[in-house]
Amino acid sequence: MSDAEHTPGDAGNSSGTGGGPRRPYRPGLISGEMWSAFGTLLAGTGFWGLVGYGIDRVTGIGTVFLPVGVVVGMGAALYLVIYRAMRRQ
Repeated sequence: MSDAEHTPGDAGNSSGTGGGPRRPYRPGLISGEMWSAFGTLLAGTGFWGLVGYGIDRVTGIGTVFLPVGVVVGMGAALYLVIYRAMRRQ
């Protein structure tokens, strides 16, 4: 393969690190992964925040579980984003 035929995604294919060949470069791929990570963080935080809010409303304690739900949701979503990023390498 000549230098003109290489794509940015081909860099380092022969490094011998294992894991098979890298995915070919596609324009917009990085942007799509970024929006996917942003959506995961937003959805996890929102969902568990709403769960915490619901628990607060049912128990009548006040705003105790809402912040707990937001923190748990952000942590779980961040874990998922990092897990997916590590699997793509």
